[in-house]
Amino acid sequence: MKLEEMKCFLHGADYNPDQWLDRPAILKEDIRLMKKAGVNVVSLGIFAWSTYEPNEGVFNFKWLDNIIDTLYKNGIYVILSTPSSAIPPWLSKKYPEVMLTKADRVRRIHGDRSFFCKSGIYRKKVEIIDRQLAERYARHPALIMWHISNEMYGNCHCQTCQQKFREWLKQKYRTIDNLNKQYWSAFWSHGYSDWDEIESPSASIGESTLSPLAVDYNRFYSDVSIDFLNMEINTVKEYNSDIPVTTNMFHHNCGINYQKLSDKLDVISWDSYPRWHCGTDKTTEWDNAVRAAFDFDYCRTLKQKPFYLMESVPSVPSQFEVCKLKRPKMHMLSAMQAVAFGSNSVQYFQWRKGRGGYEKFHGAVVGHDGTENTRVFNDVKEVGKKLTDISELKGTTGKCNAAIIFDWENMRVLEGEVALKRNKNFHEIIYKHYEALLKNYASVDIISVDDDFSRYKMIAAPSLYSLKPGISDKIREFIENGGHFVLTYNSGIVNENDIAFECFPPYSLNDVFGVECEETDALAADDYNEIVYAGKIYKALDFCELIHTSAEVVGEYATDFYAGKAAVTKKQYGKGAAYYLACHTDDEFLHDFYHNVISEAGVYKIDVDYVQDVMIKERNGHIFLMNFSTEQRSVHIDDKKYTLDGYDYLIL
Repeated sequence: MKLEEMKCFLHGADYNPDQWLDRPAILKEDIRLMKKAGVNVVSLGIFAWSTYEPNEGVFNFKWLDNIIDTLYKNGIYVILSTPSSAIPPWLSKKYPEVMLTKADRVRRIHGDRSFFCKSGIYRKKVEIIDRQLAERYARHPALIMWHISNEMYGNCHCQTCQQKFREWLKQKYRTIDNLNKQYWSAFWSHGYSDWDEIESPSASIGESTLSPLAVDYNRFYSDVSIDFLNMEINTVKEYNSDIPVTTNMFHHNCGINYQKLSDKLDVISWDSYPRWHCGTDKTTEWDNAVRAAFDFDYCRTLKQKPFYLMESVPSVPSQFEVCKLKRPKMHMLSAMQAVAFGSNSVQYFQWRKGRGGYEKFHGAVVGHDGTENTRVFNDVKEVGKKLTDISELKGTTGKCNAAIIFDWENMRVLEGEVALKRNKNFHEIIYKHYEALLKNYASVDIISVDDDFSRYKMIAAPSLYSLKPGISDKIREFIENGGHFVLTYNSGIVNENDIAFECFPPYSLNDVFGVECEETDALAADDYNEIVYAGKIYKALDFCELIHTSAEVVGEYATDFYAGKAAVTKKQYGKGAAYYLACHTDDEFLHDFYHNVISEAGVYKIDVDYVQDVMIKERNGHIFLMNFSTEQRSVHIDDKKYTLDGYDYLIL
């Protein structure tokens, strides 16, 4: 069956039968338990390379034949992984150059996972094992999707990668003189006379201050990683182009530009591990829910269609400083949150706990006891039943005409800004603007500067520090044609290589926003200013810009020597409106500000006043109400009252 033909949500887990091949009774029991839990798919072979190929060129797939055949006979489909994220010891022993070289120029020895160089012999060996798998299973009726590698990360600094980096730079800049110009390399005598003088950045033993070099190396290695994954994709597609491919994304800061990678994938998938119940983290349940929602909206936006939750934990994770059990009802609530925000699946890492290894205590559907008589198993079984009950939502999305710009390259460039405050908290700033829109129950896409702006009525761009060519014109056109655009402090300051523009920020948009930023005041963690907006007083935090403006002043600073100066402005430009926030503000201001902006812009939202800790999301006309607190909450919609107990949800 093809993936798109499946009418039900996928419900399953990473399955590692290669750890239990000497225990056939356990493998038989797994099938019984999977059927009882409502599992209809498993991800196979993610870390199975040493079992597939115990010695170079010696392959063993008979065990996998039996597993896949048995699963299929029992109505369980397969997402088959290429095993490139964890390599067998024979490979690194015979070919030590496959191991990643760290920024300090020390090559790693065998161990852990994902620490490999994505060039040279490693690519060839991965292609061989991928080809073996694809030739054998690409047309097996159980196979519905390829899972390419696993949570890809890691940058290599070996001599092969150094040379490839230089070639990448040559392709981009053409001449060494042009590179020097684009890097502003005369500062601190950094001017290069030959390409061979260029080394990748290293904070410990080498160059760490030339920010354009660091940005380019990040771009380069993102391209290397995408090319590596594309090699795997092309290999398996050769044997059956109808089987869709995905790779499980897991972190916005992993070193890969997911917004570029998404073009190579048929399906977007995500591994989600919120820190529910906090542990030593000071974030609240609501904070965790906001970050999870952001990830889900990000994934849905990449293809403008549903994504797949590839991994989540059914009970307790193992990677945090303090690992709390999921409280009763939280597993169902977190699963329904993923569905509400556009997931076509709920899947777990992993199905059965292994007895050894780094993740032997990581939560699983089946524990070391091997029984079904557990709270966790029953929670999973309930989710499986619920997914069946709401199967008509599979493949659908909700309405959305608002967006936040979260651009990978802008994030990379902003890392090089050593001014004002070292920690710019870029992710936290993005989350706060996103949260304000969530609290207004507006649906939001998470886009890059390269995405199509015309589909939206409102776009927010917090800290759009870097403007590459053409983006200013794109923003200008969006507003001129009737769009509402929110720009904030620390925007339009440098170009794509972190070279400052010769003007007051925001570069080439001064006339559109009616703003020129002359200076920026940085505030310590325990310091704040105040602003007055719509008759109320709010806190201004972290950064306060001193601006000249020809726009309408709708908010002013209340204290310090710049009291009475503009802090929030609005300017009509063409058919649209340009808003500027000259400071970072508290949550209350952002909620009230965006309430006004989305009302003026005509942004799609659920018409409900914010209820504390309650998230509301629409999917294909169905409204999900989700209470991320332990307290009872009431929501009024269309003159009807809906009561939610702690960690409760409703689908209307």
